[in-house]
Amino acid sequence: MALSNVTFHGYLVQPPNCTISDGETIELTFQDVNIDDINGSNYEQIVPYRITCDTPVRDPLLEMTLSWSGTQSDFDDAAVSTDIAGLGIRLKQAGQSFKLNTPLVVDETALPALTAVPVKKSGVDLPEANFEAWATLQVDYQ
Repeated sequence: MALSNVTFHGYLVQPPNCTISDGETIELTFQDVNIDDINGSNYEQIVPYRITCDTPVRDPLLEMTLSWSGTQSDFDDAAVSTDIAGLGIRLKQAGQSFKLNTPLVVDETALPALTAVPVKKSGVDLPEANFEAWATLQVDYQ
């Protein structure tokens, strides 16, 4: 019988604590939106956000990810529902739909531009009314 000792080594690292826009609510106001002009392109707005972390030290094995969550619309997996049935707000990254609950690897020194745009369910007649939607933007290290 042959025996050999095994030794295990490692180094524990703590990912930095990061915040998005200093923890403040990011507000976007679409103003007056013509119901007939809602097409997933019109009324697109930049989402103004920034990420700050408490230390510049990074473990190269950890990746920063950005994701967003909210109540998904029943017609678009990259849009949150609004308080008007058939109307959603889609988030885009680099011009492409940014699906809810899908982590996106980002470089904190070159954050991707995010935009938000109203979208509507095909065949739905939207009422003239104020609307609101809510979502959460989240940053993680993995």
